[in-house]
Amino acid sequence: MSESNAENGIFLNGRKQIVELLQFMSDSERKKLLGNIKNRNAIMARELSEQSLSFRDLFHLDEAIVRRILQNINPTIIGLALFVSPTEIQRKTLSLMDRADAEEAFNIMSQNLSHKRSECQKAQNKILNTAIQLSRRNLISL
Repeated sequence: MSESNAENGIFLNGRKQIVELLQFMSDSERKKLLGNIKNRNAIMARELSEQSLSFRDLFHLDEAIVRRILQNINPTIIGLALFVSPTEIQRKTLSLMDRADAEEAFNIMSQNLSHKRSECQKAQNKILNTAIQLSRRNLISL
């Protein structure tokens, strides 16, 4: 039966497909869909929102929220995460940090880390997880 479902395009893990769909939606579309889901199931909406969040999405948040996230992350990890990020995100992030922390992060991201891409990705995931934890403790609003 599962083979015929797969052939017909019927997938049993709907949550995974929704997360993938949310990742490709525009910000306004994602908010609208999550709002509709929240009206029926607030816990599921929160979980879907967290699972569909990307590192780049963090920088569309209010600057005060991004500052609070960055204050809870080691500057070395921020530097690793920024190495694989676009210049626009690098500049915005460094400008939101305390000067000493920004300089430390800049020194890390200025190194040749091309052989450490997986560590850079892990650093981005660490920042995402920290943001989610702060949100769960009601310290920030994603």
